[in-house]
Amino acid sequence: ATLITKHNYPVEEHTVHTPDGYILTIYRIPTSFKNNQINETSAKNVVFLQHGILCASDDWIINGPETSLAYMFADAGFDVWLGNARGNTYSRQHKHIHPDTSKFWHFSWHEIGVYDLAAMLDYALAESSSESLHFVAHSQGTTTFFVLMSSLPWYNEKVRSVHLLAPIAYMRKHSFILSKLGGIFLGSPSLISWVFGSMELLPITNAQKLLCEYICSEKSILKFLCSSLLDFIGGWGTRHLNQTLLTNVCFTHPAGASTSQIIHYLQLYTSGDFRQYDHGREQNEIIYHQAAPPSYNVKNIRSCVDLYYSENDYMSAVEDVEYLASLLPCAELFRIPFSDWNHYDFLWSTNVKEVINSRIIAKMLTYDSEFGYL
Repeated sequence: ATLITKHNYPVEEHTVHTPDGYILTIYRIPTSFKNNQINETSAKNVVFLQHGILCASDDWIINGPETSLAYMFADAGFDVWLGNARGNTYSRQHKHIHPDTSKFWHFSWHEIGVYDLAAMLDYALAESSSESLHFVAHSQGTTTFFVLMSSLPWYNEKVRSVHLLAPIAYMRKHSFILSKLGGIFLGSPSLISWVFGSMELLPITNAQKLLCEYICSEKSILKFLCSSLLDFIGGWGTRHLNQTLLTNVCFTHPAGASTSQIIHYLQLYTSGDFRQYDHGREQNEIIYHQAAPPSYNVKNIRSCVDLYYSENDYMSAVEDVEYLASLLPCAELFRIPFSDWNHYDFLWSTNVKEVINSRIIAKMLTYDSEFGYL
């Protein structure tokens, strides 16, 4: 919120309660100082942005007011909402459970989809007096969209256009080396996955923030360590990352998550399927009334989705995205025209405005001109 006001945009902080007791903090940029006349006289459609794993709403604003998608949406006349999933920096509260206990962290991205995302979308629509909204997500945010729309298909009626960056559902061709190693030990239910499940993973600490100033700053001779870490996770060799953002990225990431979110992804990699969390045969029988966890029925995702993907993304493989698109009732593919574009370039590249953001805004404005305002 501080960063948003620093750039002279108004911001509102809202609290959302989920059906299972989690308390989420989300942010709203209701207008832009650049378009006061438009904002006062025109109807405003809502756009909701959802972050990826170990991330937060900061993802959409740290690339600066000229390039960050949240600011660009506000400048284009949209009512902008920024979500935060349970367990991250801004959503570490529950009505009855303390975040220092493992019970707080007993969730994966399935719960984020059916509880958090559903509650946040409903809240944003109610507060803005709208019936539907545009939706944008990155990485795990796309996974939670697939979960929600396939599990509670009536939510398809609440979205207008859908833009999914580096989408993740099927992970058969996933190429991240740590996933290959982790899948061996945590990709199937076992004592190890039980021990390491439901734990807090990589929250931001004061020590980390101190290190950020010295290691990731523009003048640091160790700056390469920060960019190399993003390359290692997201895809080696990108020439697009905005190096001046490294300090801000370090200050805000990783933003915390549950280890069960990682384990759930490793299960997808191991099984080759897009399905619910595997608790082991005995617990599956109790929870799902079947031995194996049920697969998500992506045929239920009736809303038309735009899938943005790239060749050098270790998290979201080209083959997996195209396979997913073949299963969806309505999908349009946009493959990034750069062979070195990686997982984080969708957010923080120097040319993301021209390659992706302007394209998304143009498609939304076209949709609104054809179907009107709601």
